[in-house]
Order: sequence, then structure tokens, then C-alpha cells
Amino acid sequence: VIHVILQREENITRILLTLKTVMKGCNKTYMTGSQRLKVLLINFIIIFNSMLVQTTNSLRVAVLGSGIAGSTAARTLADRGVEVTVFEAGFGIGGRTSTRITRDEPRYQFDHGAQYIGNPKTDIFRECLESWKLHGCVKEWSGTFATADGLKVDVENEEKVRLVGFPRMNSICSSLLDHENIRVILQTKADASQNGKGWDLRHGKTKEDLGTFDWLIASDRNSGAHRRKDLSAANVQEFTIGIRGIQSVKSLTAMVVFEKPLNLNMDGIQFTGKDAQYGSLGWAARDTSKPGRERNDGQECWVLQSHPDAAKKLLKGKYKVDEIREMAKDVLVGDFLKSIPHLTGNNDKGENVKVPSIVTSTGHRWGAAFPIPSQEFIDMESQLITSKQFVACGDYFGKLSGRIEGAYLSGRSAANEIIQLNEE
Repeated sequence: VIHVILQREENITRILLTLKTVMKGCNKTYMTGSQRLKVLLINFIIIFNSMLVQTTNSLRVAVLGSGIAGSTAARTLADRGVEVTVFEAGFGIGGRTSTRITRDEPRYQFDHGAQYIGNPKTDIFRECLESWKLHGCVKEWSGTFATADGLKVDVENEEKVRLVGFPRMNSICSSLLDHENIRVILQTKADASQNGKGWDLRHGKTKEDLGTFDWLIASDRNSGAHRRKDLSAANVQEFTIGIRGIQSVKSLTAMVVFEKPLNLNMDGIQFTGKDAQYGSLGWAARDTSKPGRERNDGQECWVLQSHPDAAKKLLKGKYKVDEIREMAKDVLVGDFLKSIPHLTGNNDKGENVKVPSIVTSTGHRWGAAFPIPSQEFIDMESQLITSKQFVACGDYFGKLSGRIEGAYLSGRSAANEIIQLNEE
């Protein structure tokens, strides 16, 4: 910290001028040498402590990505007085907890990524969840849940903790980023380069100057991908080389709206991926059963997600984004419609099941959302490169990788690394 403070010429000047003034005052008194030294030391401590606070408060930090990890890092720093700018490449915040909202009226919304937060594994995150509940950005999803395995559809008897963002999944990140010290810039891929003292960021397309920052946090591992230029000039190979070896679980999602409610007494259904009658399905959720997603027009929104094995087969040899989205919609919606007679039990009775008309449907592919991290990343909660004033975080770090809890712990760790280096 002393090194950081003394690197700034204005700080050295301030210390010398203040001590010079104190010395003049001492010379006009009848102080002994030891008394003068004591006064000088006291004044030096006062100046230094004020600079400690200013060192942290005057920090400017850029965060790439607005998912749980990036939003947590930003909020943790902002609460300590740090000025934070969050750059998000997408249309909205949230990362894997983002919410898809249709543009045309009547508007529909879908939690098309993370479906819920389960029982916390750590005390830190348990306290965090209680805080989020108090702030009203998280509520319990009380519904009927089942597992479809072969001909059996087992409804859960034991209540499990399922929490969701309120009134939508990305409300968690919205709450975290709602701070006077945080600025969020959407639809911006920021290219970063070092300037000797920190980081210069420019808009990836327009090359517009986005500002100079003391520290850079990469919470979106896509920033270091081969196809992206965000960190191509950043000289942080310790990070980029490592993350390029991380694989992701293949995942396809479909969002579908039915004109009327389905005759299903289940709000969330897990599929094993081994049964032909359920095709490619891995999960299906009645999104309108979640708190804050209720509709008053009688229509139902459902989110369908593929089983990893099925997604791997479906995606083989396919690279065009539009083609993949269309395939995700057609296959998942088709498989869900075929599964309804099995889920209702009407198939065994030989009865026809009347399914309401589909109002709209769309598909999505998650590229790097469900990480399979190496042991190297499991063993650390964030990656600090002190000499570059760079920290990486995300849900691919730590022993709880792939979970919202893991992303939270990683973002918190990244922020604390910066705080400790600039305050201790």
C-alpha cells in the first residue's frame, strides 16, 4: 500500500509540505527533539491514514460482464467507495441469470438460463440470500416438482429450497448494481490494454475511448476467448491460456407460450435423458408459476431445456446461430408436446390430450454457460495477477463451480483481493 501511495507524485509533495509546516510550528515552541519527532510521527500517521482511505476511494475499476460474479464484485467494491464501471456485451444484465423479454406486445418474459437457487452450501452465501430476501429481490418458488423416469413420474413429497429472482431472475443483478458508485454500460464489448499504470478501455466496434482504470476484473470468460478481442492486447496470458481449455456442457433452450394453461399439475419437471418418450428434454418449467411472473390473460409461459447428452448430438456439425436457434425451438417444443400425454397419464388410458394453441416460441443456445472447470480453477475462487492489476472471477472458479453460489463467492473474492491490496 505504501508503494501504491508513494508512486503518486502529488502524495509525496503533500507529505513533505505538511511535515515542513509542522516543523516550522515546532521550531516556534520550546519542544525537545523527542517531542518534535513525536509530533512529526503523529502527523505523518494522520496524513498516511487519510491517504489510505483516498487510495481505495479514488480507485477506478472496470468490470467485464454483469452476471452474478461481475455484479457481486462491483457491489462489494462500490460499498467500499470504489468507482466501478460495468461493461456488458449483451442487451441486458444478468449473464446466465438474465431474463428474456419479448419486444412486441403483449410482452412475455422467460428465465431462460439459471432456473432457481438451491439450498446454500456456505454460511457466507446463506447470509447473502437472507439479505437479498430482505431487499425483496429474491423470493421462494413454491410449486409442484417432479422427476420423469421411464413410465414413472414421481412428484416430490419433501419440500426443497428453491429461490428465484423477483420479479425476474436478473432482478438479483439489478439490485446488486443499483449503487451510486456503479455505472453500467450495455451492448459494449470493451477492448482492454495496459498503459503502464492501469488500463485503457476502448469500444470494440467504434473504438471510442471508454476511460482509464486502475484495475480490470474479467467476470465473463468469453472475454478471453479466441474469437473475442477484449483481452487480445491485455497481456494476461496467465488467464487467457487457462480459460481456453475449459469446456462447457452443451445446452439448448426453448421458450414457448400457450394460449391457455396446460393440464399439468407440475411446475418443474426433471428428465433423466434416457427415455425415448421424452426425447431431448432435460428440464421443463412453468415460468408463470414463479413469483412475479404471473399473467392475468390466462396464457402460460414455459421454459424447456435440453439434456446435455441430447444437446451434444443435436449440435454436432452445426455452427450457424440462426439454424441452431430454430432447431432448439422445433426439437424441444416438439418433444415437450409429445411428452404431455405421458406426464398427465392419459397415454396409458388411450385418451387424446388436447393441447392449447401455441402463441409464440423461440430457441436459444447457451455457449459458455455451464462450465466444466479443471482442477486448477476448482482450487481457487478467483485469479489475481497483481503485476497487471487484473483479477478474473466467474462461476467456473471454486468448489461450487457452475452454481450461482459459486459465482457469488468468486466475485466477492475478486473484489476482496483488490481491497486488501489497496488497504492493508
